Amino acid sequence: MASYDSDSSADNGLDVQTNVTLGYAAEAPAGDEISHVGGYPTWLDGSVKPSADFAKCKVCNNYMSLLLQLQADLQQQFPDDERRLFVWCCRKKQCWRKNGSVKAFREVKKAKPRKTQTPRPQQQANASQPQTNLGNQLFSSPSSPPPSQNLNPFATSSSPMNPFSVQPATNSNHLSDLAAKSPQPPIQSFAQKLTISSSKPESQPQPNSDPWPPNSSFPPPLPHFYLDAEAEYLEPDTKPTAESSSSNTGYNSRITELEDDGPSSAAAEKDLYESPHDKTFSHFTKILAQNPEQILRYEFGGSPLLYSSADQVATHFVLPGHQLHQKVKMAGPVKGIPNCRYCGAARVFEMQLVPCLIFELEKDNEEALKLDGQEGMEWGTIIVGCCSKNCGDEAEGKVVFREEWVGVQWEENVDKKQRQ
Repeated sequence: MASYDSDSSADNGLDVQTNVTLGYAAEAPAGDEISHVGGYPTWLDGSVKPSADFAKCKVCNNYMSLLLQLQADLQQQFPDDERRLFVWCCRKKQCWRKNGSVKAFREVKKAKPRKTQTPRPQQQANASQPQTNLGNQLFSSPSSPPPSQNLNPFATSSSPMNPFSVQPATNSNHLSDLAAKSPQPPIQSFAQKLTISSSKPESQPQPNSDPWPPNSSFPPPLPHFYLDAEAEYLEPDTKPTAESSSSNTGYNSRITELEDDGPSSAAAEKDLYESPHDKTFSHFTKILAQNPEQILRYEFGGSPLLYSSADQVATHFVLPGHQLHQKVKMAGPVKGIPNCRYCGAARVFEMQLVPCLIFELEKDNEEALKLDGQEGMEWGTIIVGCCSKNCGDEAEGKVVFREEWVGVQWEENVDKKQRQ
């Protein structure tokens, strides 16, 4: 696996492995030729494609561009299912910052349904033992060593600790069943290097008969990269402080500059930098800075790294254990990710895209994202929540497509000001 530059190295023996698997852009496939950024999608069954509506912007109704395709098999939770995730974005300037300009959907093929059996005594005894880490099962070879206490779902046989492992974390849905299990990222996928309460669905979406269009119907594709993965390692007790926060550093220097302008100017600037949003953004940038080349963060059933606490997307999540967020006033009451619109089961956080993806897409292609007057992407993070039951058609081998929840935290002018 490639080695990525970071401000902290897992080799120094001081860093702590988290439950997050990080994705990086790669020129060549690193054991996974399916997961990729940009380009065009590929399907589990080339003869079965989704409705064209899945790739249409909900604002302008034009075709969008593929941002990410991820092989996302989950060995422990859905051992017989095949699944892929797709994230799409509209590149028209007038659609940005509007709901529906970024979409995600899941492709799933169910295996033959298994009959419910009464567990044997030995099985009941095993049930009381800790479960194998999802990541190890998903991304490990059959000869992989047994997982350690720090289980990572994305571990490979040659890498005892894999950055793509996922462990349960409390989220806005308070999924107690999920907390009793070790979630894991996709198997034999980019993470290879890498029964929850349900209710009635709000509405059963009607299938759209429009056939999937040829590639020529889509905008020119975004630059194509494969995905490589690593476990996330962070400095111990990573948290924002007045001394270490990048934005506070900017705040201190900026306040000094304004001293001659009078107390009112300095006070106004102080309010800007010490806002709840700034604290959340400081934490966001501090975590990303330790592995600056990451483009994707994966933790099925975990919690996202919020870019802002001041928008409606933030109200979908509870982030326990983060001292930062215990002090931050959210934009509104926590409401959780909306339940699956197809089966009514709770949705859980699965992954998020982070700003280095924009840099990777634009660095060698200045015109790549400049369509219809758009001057590049302007999001801070794209968060994807998926059905916790991986619902699909129970018919063996049948491929179906399910639209999933997307929350986009957009880049704000205040952030641009801080980074200038």
